[in-house]
Amino acid sequence: MLEKGLSIIKLDKNNMQRYLSDLLELEHLVYLKRGHLYSTEEWGESQFLLDVPGKFDISFGVVKEDLGKLVAFMICSEPIPGVSHVNRIAVHPKHPGDNIGRRLMLQLFKEWNNMPQFKTLTGIIRLDHKLSLPFTQKLGAQIADKSYMTHHFKQIGRTDVQIFDDHFKDRYGISYALIYFEK
Repeated sequence: MLEKGLSIIKLDKNNMQRYLSDLLELEHLVYLKRGHLYSTEEWGESQFLLDVPGKFDISFGVVKEDLGKLVAFMICSEPIPGVSHVNRIAVHPKHPGDNIGRRLMLQLFKEWNNMPQFKTLTGIIRLDHKLSLPFTQKLGAQIADKSYMTHHFKQIGRTDVQIFDDHFKDRYGISYALIYFEK
């Protein structure tokens, strides 16, 4: 359950525009605080507003109601028909330990389960992220093996990764697991 005064909203086109300054501020704060532990690049306006398949159907934010301000977001898309992919999750540094990221993931999982156009849900998690990987596995996520990752990255045209048996490394040498759920 979310802390009182917080609510989950869908980040459709209108809300993405409405909360754009909050998205940019939140992205910047999290990137400054966590750096490469968060992402190898900081997103700007063009990434948030880019109209890609599925993005506005299955992306969410958390709003602090009394301020009308976004304190967390989860951006997803459909990089391959039938596959929903978690691109980004950020929670304001003032809300550590409030389980907001977990609530976003649970909301996504609930929505995804009720959307027949999506058969698979994928995400990329740093191997050293001690909370996210076990949490998604509790929900039923599988860690992709070399064959799955090779096929997945080929489908999306991503060639900047080095694939191992149960993880991959990006061009910076950071190790990640590709997780997936199947209906």
